[in-house]
Amino acid sequence: MKLFLIMLLTFFVSACSLQAIDMAKEPTEQKFDLSDEEADGVILARDNCPGSVLGADINNNGCGLTTAVKVRAQLMINFETDSYVVSSNYLPKIEHLSQFMHEYPQTTVTIEGHTSHRGTASYNKILSQQRADMIKKILIEEYQVEASRITAIGYGFDQLLLEGDDEYVHARNRRIVAEISSEKHISDMKWTIYTVDQSIE
Repeated sequence: MKLFLIMLLTFFVSACSLQAIDMAKEPTEQKFDLSDEEADGVILARDNCPGSVLGADINNNGCGLTTAVKVRAQLMINFETDSYVVSSNYLPKIEHLSQFMHEYPQTTVTIEGHTSHRGTASYNKILSQQRADMIKKILIEEYQVEASRITAIGYGFDQLLLEGDDEYVHARNRRIVAEISSEKHISDMKWTIYTVDQSIE
């Protein structure tokens, strides 16, 4: 009992000796911006990429991750026998291709000219080149695609689409194929990664 009273007395004496600490009259100045305007979970003070896409998958520094995807387009145009005249019916398709190339200015296109298996190999080589050149000319003169971005190649009947000797097969083989591709970087979103696969029908 005596020990308890001594301890209690010691406590009160110590409490009376404690001194109050004066609080600063002015609030402490905040040196760093702790806001998160993008709502990406990274405060502005350590956000190296404050303009990241909303909902993008980001790293610890607030920078969004990107994925390179292939953008593809395909153009199919058919010709009459022994002709490289482009029917007006196909102009909307060529225009669509030109719009695609304007949208992706880093792309280049290879225009492939093809023929059916009628006639000699040398003649069909020339005819297929004329077909490819005609599409190139339309892209340049009608739709202002730079000539340096277009390559025209005539394959003759070296790459037949269909085998056979009826009129349907020959008509399908008299064609133009345009293949373009370019890498485009898109933001990885938190819930998925988008891919692009477009076709010109």
